[in-house]
Amino acid sequence: MPNQEFKKLKEALKKPATPEAMREAAQRLREYEAAKKGKGSKPTLVSLGYGKTYPHGIPREKIADEIERNPEFFELMKRIVTEE
Repeated sequence: MPNQEFKKLKEALKKPATPEAMREAAQRLREYEAAKKGKGSKPTLVSLGYGKTYPHGIPREKIADEIERNPEFFELMKRIVTEE
């Protein structure tokens, strides 16, 4: 169920940006993507910020890799996913 996987992703993103937490969040995102495979569009995450250390356009399939390697991007995804 995608909803259960999304809850696990939210919990993983609530942790501080340590290498272990970043790996866990990336894995949870991959599991979520696998659970909802084939449903929805294929958007690209785009940053409008200037001077960021992460790329301005990240294809959906590479977001998990970016979460895993970039603490700043991890924090960005935390803000995006955990805001309610």
